[in-house]
Amino acid sequence: MPNNSKRLPMPDASAYLERMRAGQLTASALLEQQLGQLQLSQPKLNACTTILDEIARRQAFERRPGPLCGLPVTVKETFALAGTSITAGSLRMRPQQQGSDAAVVRRLRDAGAIIVARSNIPEFAMTGETSNPRFGRTNNPLDPERVAGGSTGGEGALVASGASLIGLGSDILGSIRIPAAFCGVVGFKPASGAVDKQGTWPSVAGYSANWLAVGPLARSVRDARLVYEVIAREPLRAPAPLEGLRLLVPDRFPYSVEQPCIQEALSAALSFLVEAGLRPETPAFDDVPRMFVRSADVILYDFEQDWHTLLSPDGAPKFSVWREAWHQVTGRPGIDPGLFTWILHGATLGRLSKPRDVRQMTRLAAFFDSARNHYRAMLGEDGILVLPTIGMLAPKHGQMNRKTLRPGLNKLMTPLTFCNYLDLPAMAIPAWRFADPATGLPPSVMIVCAPGAESRLFDVAAALEPELN
Repeated sequence: MPNNSKRLPMPDASAYLERMRAGQLTASALLEQQLGQLQLSQPKLNACTTILDEIARRQAFERRPGPLCGLPVTVKETFALAGTSITAGSLRMRPQQQGSDAAVVRRLRDAGAIIVARSNIPEFAMTGETSNPRFGRTNNPLDPERVAGGSTGGEGALVASGASLIGLGSDILGSIRIPAAFCGVVGFKPASGAVDKQGTWPSVAGYSANWLAVGPLARSVRDARLVYEVIAREPLRAPAPLEGLRLLVPDRFPYSVEQPCIQEALSAALSFLVEAGLRPETPAFDDVPRMFVRSADVILYDFEQDWHTLLSPDGAPKFSVWREAWHQVTGRPGIDPGLFTWILHGATLGRLSKPRDVRQMTRLAAFFDSARNHYRAMLGEDGILVLPTIGMLAPKHGQMNRKTLRPGLNKLMTPLTFCNYLDLPAMAIPAWRFADPATGLPPSVMIVCAPGAESRLFDVAAALEPELN
């Protein structure tokens, strides 16, 4: 590991659980430790929107049996908590009061977890840079001058800083794995239907509903497995040897990397897995460019009208993209620049390509369905695909949206989004051993499987993690 690596040695959640079960640590003492970390980090990181200290303290004194017995955890602001409001980071959207917990939050509580804070997001959770008009900007704990990623950026910052032991987020175009990669932690995007999304915002009714998944950010693969076992509809199988699995090394997959350490980590991961007994194959991935370019059309078809409605609540002036454009140019923005970029694209270039009616959307959906069936069959029950999580290290504030929210094929982002279009489980694993010599930031390696093969994915992740760290 380079001398300038920014990695901080911290116990993972599983280590704390072992101490609590051995009687060496109480839930109340652990909670106070984590609340202290939250209060200490908040001025520097601005990763929380709410710290639930009073109710958390009451719960810490209660008996909390289960696999997460008394473990303090944090959740994304877009997850319903009874008695709170979802704001989506917006000043224009009317806050949505929540009468009950999201299904996944209930699962955490039933397993003994204590929800200690809600975390920051980009406005409407639609960009890779966590900043919004209501709560402001979240900073990366590895370098506060850099982004924490998005849209689950607050969770990435909390877990990486030690202020949260486990974070829970959602991912529709990389929103769990981008923060995991940028902050140097593990992030797991399950298959869309693997975890109940009831009570998470937004409620997606269109075709992209099967791009959206709920999953954990954690300090280790074993922590990610622990939480996934709690929130998933189906349990994982017991760990098994890696021999006999197939390793997909894609031919003609259009990705690029900005820093050499990203490719170095990827090459090391591939070499290790071959030595571990995985059989390499080199299938072609020719249709990735078309999928990437058409993905924005699906998002705009599903979300654009809802964005305008949410930004035009009763009693407020109707949202105008051109009036907002003037406000953006004159330094008086009403919405976050990243969200505005999406909306402006829908009003300009997107008008030429996005589906205009159900018939056109049905044809576009058929293209994605065909690709999904093809690649799921390619992966099968024993295939593991390995890619860079994202083709860059955490950029400086203001650069992320410029790098990612632009028309056309973006090879920095293709590995991430590929897994959403095809609804494939994907895990981002930090590679601290290959930290960038110039910045000390870690690259991230992503492993991917077909739905139903999650147990094998966790087996591979557990074996690969120590080789990269």
